[in-house]
Amino acid sequence: MRRGMDLVARIVRLGNPAPEPMGGKAEGLNRLIGHGFRVPAGFVILDASPGALPESLEAEWKALGEGPVAVRSSALDEDGEAASFAGQFATFLDVADFSGLQEAVEGCLASAAGEGAMAYRESRAEEDSEVSPMCVLVQKMVDARAAGVCFTADPVTSRRDLLILDSVRGLGEKLVSGEVTADHDVFERSTRRWRNREQEESVPVLAPDERDRIKADALKAETDFEQPLDMEWAIDESGELFWLQARPVTTLAADPRELDTPLPQPDDVWTRCNVGEMMPGAVSPLTFSTCARGIEMGWQDNAIAIGVQATRDPRQSYVVMFLGHLFINLSEGARFSAQVTGASADQQSLAICGRIVPEVSNPEPASWRIRLPRIARQLRQLLAVKRNIRRLEALADGPAIERRGALPTWEAIDAGLEELYEAYALHLQVSAVAGAMAPILLAITAGQKEEPSLEDHARVAELLAGAEDVESADVVAGLERLSELIVADPSMVKRFMEADPQELVSWLEHPASKSVGEAYKAYLTKHGHRSVRELDVRQPEWAEDPLPVIRALRHQVGLRAGPTPRRPVAASAARPQDVAGRGERILGWLTPWAHRAVRNRERAKSLLVATTVRFKRAYRALARSLVEEGRLPDEDAVFFLLHEELGLLCRGEEAGKNLAATAEARREALAYHETLDFADVGQGIPEAEEGETRAVDLNEGDRIVGKPVSRGCVEGRARVVHSLEEAQFIEPGEILVARITDVGWTPFFGVISGLVTDLGSAVSHGAVVAREYGLPAVLNTRSGTQQLSTGDQIRVDGDRGWVDVLSRAIPEETQG
Repeated sequence: MRRGMDLVARIVRLGNPAPEPMGGKAEGLNRLIGHGFRVPAGFVILDASPGALPESLEAEWKALGEGPVAVRSSALDEDGEAASFAGQFATFLDVADFSGLQEAVEGCLASAAGEGAMAYRESRAEEDSEVSPMCVLVQKMVDARAAGVCFTADPVTSRRDLLILDSVRGLGEKLVSGEVTADHDVFERSTRRWRNREQEESVPVLAPDERDRIKADALKAETDFEQPLDMEWAIDESGELFWLQARPVTTLAADPRELDTPLPQPDDVWTRCNVGEMMPGAVSPLTFSTCARGIEMGWQDNAIAIGVQATRDPRQSYVVMFLGHLFINLSEGARFSAQVTGASADQQSLAICGRIVPEVSNPEPASWRIRLPRIARQLRQLLAVKRNIRRLEALADGPAIERRGALPTWEAIDAGLEELYEAYALHLQVSAVAGAMAPILLAITAGQKEEPSLEDHARVAELLAGAEDVESADVVAGLERLSELIVADPSMVKRFMEADPQELVSWLEHPASKSVGEAYKAYLTKHGHRSVRELDVRQPEWAEDPLPVIRALRHQVGLRAGPTPRRPVAASAARPQDVAGRGERILGWLTPWAHRAVRNRERAKSLLVATTVRFKRAYRALARSLVEEGRLPDEDAVFFLLHEELGLLCRGEEAGKNLAATAEARREALAYHETLDFADVGQGIPEAEEGETRAVDLNEGDRIVGKPVSRGCVEGRARVVHSLEEAQFIEPGEILVARITDVGWTPFFGVISGLVTDLGSAVSHGAVVAREYGLPAVLNTRSGTQQLSTGDQIRVDGDRGWVDVLSRAIPEETQG
């Protein structure tokens, strides 16, 4: 609001109580002074207007020593929590005489109504865009040897655990203007260390102790102000640190680490393997509080049944989340094994990661007296596979949760969550058998060797290859059968290749589609609960959104109807191996059990997904009610609140009144989470990998080594795919190179001739389907997607675990 025009301009010295507001910049400096920070001496001009400056201006300037001063705006609507007006008002540095001071003050006053400031007000859609009164800040200039800015939260990613420090030589104005590139330092609060420096010059602007002094002061100021701050600083020639600004960071989204779960031990070892296949990429908060919570509760319930723990612990310890990504805590798994079987941590690593992870230590095992009854109870769990699958079938076929208004719908979901937790517990029991079989077969094959060789891994892949009637493999086979029906009728081929995918959905659901439509409906009846990222509640299943199936089907139809063969057979068959003296008789006896374990695991996974779909549909119904009742802005927002928060929202409790805004902010945070990538294994608080740190520049003839999981050898053109959308461009016979594959990718397995992934093990989904289709496959290369490019000619040796680069693709810009 504009002050009365009859007020007389006057001056208040910094550090003295102000009779009235004096603008964000000056008030921030006064707060710094009050908390003991060193700030250049100065004063604030209040109630001035162009042509009407305070009579005492010259006297106050002389009191500062008559030396150079900095003159800056301090408008009442500047540097607040709602808006900053950064760079919109005038600033004058090195003002050396009184006449220059008068001109600078007039310039600051005039900038309040400048084009930049007015445009900023309009961009923020302020109801009252009237010009706020302009106070003017005058301070003694710091003869800066170095200057810069310090954010106590990352303004780009909104991460509150990072402190950002940019510094330049001389005045900080060089940084603001972009005249020079600053040294860029990042301090990680979780690890209490500075990241490697990013600086333009070989000699850093700041010495280590100066950097630490700025960081310590900034963190103290954040604590004193009780909010993240954007601070400006300068160090003079004598090494004295001065603070020139402290204002709230006004552009932060939700804290990307808001929902992080602490590790039970700070040096625990984690992995993205296995859980990265179940839930690739970042997950929504609702997925974290339902499905990720389901894995954790299933794990704990099994531990309770065995006798390892007495009650549920509400904290996540086995499946943890950092920066929106889920991880399995290998150290927690090793502690569990030490209390039950006493098995080596290496066995767990082989089952989950497909390789030994030496960072995982072996805890001291419990005594046999304690472990024997636990082993007996665990064996009963593992041997009850048929009973567990029957129970999973009952849970998957459970009644739908009907929509009856927001609160009744949420209450029904809440009452049913125990069934979801039970489904995860049962799936973990069933899949544990398959997870255990591969390391057992590997140990027998390897004999007395300290670590299994690649040939040993290939032998296990050969043994596992005979599994039949694997449900997930029928996702591919069913699509192939459907495409064959279509290709048999040229008119249908024309329709499929020319019609819009949504039009094809409508046609297939109409009686006019006849036998093809019936086959399509049968396919969705059997597999419609599947999808890419199928355990993320935000991801619609194929029955809800069949477009991914239609696109994959059209891709298959186009390939089958064209002149190109579907895919070549392997260039060479699997090499027979001599396993004499390595327990061949035992392997022959165990192999059928391993096949059965794989079938059971894939069946249990399918039923778990079907159970999860019941809750996906219930939450979608809840979302519609919340939007209709005006509690959420759109239906997608429901996935950005925890299950418990949705209860607060539905009940209209005071604690839930700002949750709609919370959901919006978390949606922005997820967009950041989705840009992150993590190593397959790490220790301590997970941090995303920076840039292309894992990339290796391979030359022709170089080799990538992974784990052989499906035998045979094939040569072909690499197709590096980072998303399911990119998979639409796969051509027959190409070798798919991906970070990881889940069931959503399997429709393309009928087209490719080989598979290479960064992650995975002998019992991961990609390995199972590759073996079913006779595709040579090398998994767990750890960085194949970064070492290879689409168009590279490669050889995939599923017997040895090698991916050889035969020739590099010619970059498009050098062709022709």
